[in-house]
Amino acid sequence: MKLVPKRPNNGKNKRGNPAGVWSGGAMRCLALAVVAAAAAAMLWIAGAPRESAGHDIKIPIIIDTDMALDDVGALALIAGSGHAEIEAIVTSDGSSSPRAGFENLLRILKFLEVPEISLGMGKSLGQVPPPWREHSEALGWARLPEAAPFKEPVPDAVSVITRVLSKTEENKITYVCLGPLTNLAEVLRINPSAKEQIGGILYSGTPPKAQNPDWNTLRDEKSAQAVFSSGLPIYTFSFKEADLLNFDLDFFREIQKCSSRSCRLIELLHRDNRIQERMKTGHLKVWDEVVALYLNDSSLWGMEPVQGKPSVFCLSKWDRKAARSAYLELAAGIEDQKLSPRIPVVLKQYPVNPADFRDDLSPLIPKIVAVHGIEEWKATLLTNELHRHLGIYSIFGAKMGIRAREILGASLDELRVESQAGLKPPMSCMNDGLQVATGASLGRGTIRVSEEKPAAAATFTFGQKRLHMRIKDDISKRIQADIKTIVKRFGALTPQYFEEVRNLSFRYWADMNRAQIFEEVLENIPEGT
Repeated sequence: MKLVPKRPNNGKNKRGNPAGVWSGGAMRCLALAVVAAAAAAMLWIAGAPRESAGHDIKIPIIIDTDMALDDVGALALIAGSGHAEIEAIVTSDGSSSPRAGFENLLRILKFLEVPEISLGMGKSLGQVPPPWREHSEALGWARLPEAAPFKEPVPDAVSVITRVLSKTEENKITYVCLGPLTNLAEVLRINPSAKEQIGGILYSGTPPKAQNPDWNTLRDEKSAQAVFSSGLPIYTFSFKEADLLNFDLDFFREIQKCSSRSCRLIELLHRDNRIQERMKTGHLKVWDEVVALYLNDSSLWGMEPVQGKPSVFCLSKWDRKAARSAYLELAAGIEDQKLSPRIPVVLKQYPVNPADFRDDLSPLIPKIVAVHGIEEWKATLLTNELHRHLGIYSIFGAKMGIRAREILGASLDELRVESQAGLKPPMSCMNDGLQVATGASLGRGTIRVSEEKPAAAATFTFGQKRLHMRIKDDISKRIQADIKTIVKRFGALTPQYFEEVRNLSFRYWADMNRAQIFEEVLENIPEGT
């Protein structure tokens, strides 16, 4: 089972404030093996396992966040983990205001396709906001899809937490706090018995009496003191500067290779030039995300009780190399196990910066990459350059090829393809997208095109599997009607025709989900055939 602590603290923490060692001697976590074993038992109790569909265990959790950039990274990783079951998320007054954090949270959850869960908004502390608040509230968010307005009034965090805890029966809740402890302190003040439903607290900060308390603690020290005095097991992280895992440009490029929603979100929010500069200077670290890593696999690190504080635990074993691998693996999730990344041949990386593209495409790039993934982006990007103009069928060919690789679990160059698109435009344009997306090419002899009864369809063969795909009839009729309208207005293959097809292609490219636009029939190939 898993449970846990949190963000690195010595030297400079994520907000750039001094963070140091706990009182009593150079911040140490002391414990005997027998006590560590007891701590492990406590972790199991706090985790309160449930059976998941994959016969794995799930930890019911409440997440309390001030919606800093690393909080969002932690949310993305937790949402992609099979070990955590999110019961509720509430916002607090910290890096973001409770309201702005809540509104951004809605966009994050929509992007990650998180099922409906209980949400709440904390109260304002009435304090001077931190100098980085503007970045936390606005940095990169404009590139995310808008979420539907939340029905007012927004539930307050305390009532949401109380309600979720009251529904807890045999499975205790793990409370994951990535910001100040304001909300939980108020819950315990109003209803002290609520702690009976909490198995443990994973706190992104240091105890209130630490020699150099973490910013989360200083933001609401009174609440931190109340929670630490509750007797509940509290699991904290605190690192020396040298032990922190760097979120640098190399790490960012590794994330860019993945196509999962978690990776796409993390990549999208770290693409901003200001964040890129922080990567280059070594300022950006992996902080709150460590909570998600530990929740997913606590065997990577050890927890030990703090001397003289029987209910407070800290990290006793830490491996940056293991953490880096665990981060990338958790972020990639199941999606990238099905769809291997396209590795550049002569490029250093495939461009995704909107500034590198023509003005009519530039605003759409964040949405296209976010919704359809980096692998489809690479395929459609190369298809359009090969095809020499934007075409609806060529883009659909790329989407079809990526979808085929996804279903069959095939890498580039592993599929044999038979296209039924014929050799007459515009339907034959689909062939260019098929070649680029699958790696099957005329040069390799791994694709053939049938001219008999042309159709927007193709058959893909991989091992002993054969996949038949075709554009759904209603989609095909829509494409044909749209093209017919353009021809009627501007003539066939005129400059105006290509301009209108380009504009139309942008909409199809951005709006059409490859998992929803094709008829798909998968069959086994009898051995010996």
